[in-house]
Amino acid sequence: MEPILTTVLPVFGMIVLGYGFTRAKIFDAAAGRGLSLFVFNLAIPALLFKTVATMGAQQGAPWELWIAFFGGLFITWVAAALVSRIVPSLNVSGGAAASMAAGFGNLALLGTPLALSHFGQQVAIPLGMILSIHAPILWFAAMLHRALFQTTGSVSITGTAKDLFKNLATNAIVLGLLAGSLWRFTGWGLHPVFGTMLDMLADASVPTALFALGVSLAGYSLKGSWSGMFALIGLKMLLMPALVFLMVRYVVSIPPLWGHVAVLFAAMPTGANAFLFSQRNNEAVAAVSGAIALGTALAAVSASILLYLMDTGAI
Repeated sequence: MEPILTTVLPVFGMIVLGYGFTRAKIFDAAAGRGLSLFVFNLAIPALLFKTVATMGAQQGAPWELWIAFFGGLFITWVAAALVSRIVPSLNVSGGAAASMAAGFGNLALLGTPLALSHFGQQVAIPLGMILSIHAPILWFAAMLHRALFQTTGSVSITGTAKDLFKNLATNAIVLGLLAGSLWRFTGWGLHPVFGTMLDMLADASVPTALFALGVSLAGYSLKGSWSGMFALIGLKMLLMPALVFLMVRYVVSIPPLWGHVAVLFAAMPTGANAFLFSQRNNEAVAAVSGAIALGTALAAVSASILLYLMDTGAI
């Protein structure tokens, strides 16, 4: 259990540090956004570029990883839409906000640091494969879901699809993976100076992401809609990882570490994009905000248990 605590305590200690500095007004939301942009657009892409550019033979097929992760996510999405019908605070626009909150995990700012801290850079490839399409696809799904159920106004499906492809084409994580693949194909290798710079950026990704998450948490609250909040936490942090685990165990054939990344990512609490979607449409805002705040706190315990089960071979 000590190796687990060595991973988890520093991770959540950095989050608490970011939260505390923000509450003390040493940092503000703008600073947190700047740190998040650094992580998304530079640090993680640098890590993925170097990993792909210098890796050996491919270990597994990306589509099997995607089937396991997004298959479990899809079932959770549908379940959240059904649950929203019996939870008043979630029953808007066919449960689009609830489904987004139940499916969109905090992969970049929490899942990635946890995976890298515990498993090392050997899991950079599977986490990059999921990260690269996670946000664009879920935004597309949420907007399409809401468009099918809203009674006023209209949403262009064609325009939404164009936004999806635009987001994928300009996604720094996608570009990092593609650039690394092209560089690997040339067989040129990396100059030591360039390699060292990439290492410095990659090493900065974990602490910066965690501190940025702590800064962002200062903007969420636990006020109101407790039933909706607990429903979302249960769907996101219990149902989804259980479903992804079943997909990994019985449906696909991927390397064990890839499966661990998929399940760990599935168990992450609701991410900030779900709140942005909820806030933009003024739907289930209190429930989603609470799910992010309380879910992130609970993840200190749930992630410890999950990593322990992985390390002992129980899952």
